Amino acid sequence: MNTIWELAGVALAALLSENMVLVNCLGVGTYTKAFQQPREALRTGVSLTAVMVLGVLCAWLLDFLLLSRFGWESFRLLLFALLIPGLVAGLRRFLRACVPELSRRLDANLSSISTNCAALGSALLVVQRSYSLGTALVFALFAGTGVTLALASFASLQAEVDLERCPRPFRGIPIQLITAGLMAMGLMGFYGLYLG
Repeated sequence: MNTIWELAGVALAALLSENMVLVNCLGVGTYTKAFQQPREALRTGVSLTAVMVLGVLCAWLLDFLLLSRFGWESFRLLLFALLIPGLVAGLRRFLRACVPELSRRLDANLSSISTNCAALGSALLVVQRSYSLGTALVFALFAGTGVTLALASFASLQAEVDLERCPRPFRGIPIQLITAGLMAMGLMGFYGLYLG
């Protein structure tokens, strides 16, 4: 049984010092509008968080009930790589059938998440670290929240950058890379932060 301090440490690590986008460089290939428009960043982040939590739940159960029990750990990557796009396809069908308006708003975001490596990375990390189910779900929830915060912060900063005052060689992608690097350096200060 995990204590509150252990869960808080896992949550803080997933949110700050092990941020999937800025520190681990997973999930960078997200929907391009998510890096430019704060509303799209929030939609992508919420969608990715839902997929990460569902993916970690299914991956943990698959590993616990099947792979570890029969010694098939070498098939983890292959099965998880098939599991995440399958979950996204199932979630898209469910939303299309039950909540069509939400499906219309999130369809582009969900389609980009099917190949997002943050969802696969979180599933692999919780299994490799032998987290309990509760700890794995806390990790996935806060890792998704960290991705959402990173995307929303980056999109908001992009809206605030005055390209007219920026030197011409730094306009566009160079200033975006500098912004992402500075955000990542800010989070690296939290590396090694543990509670307990």
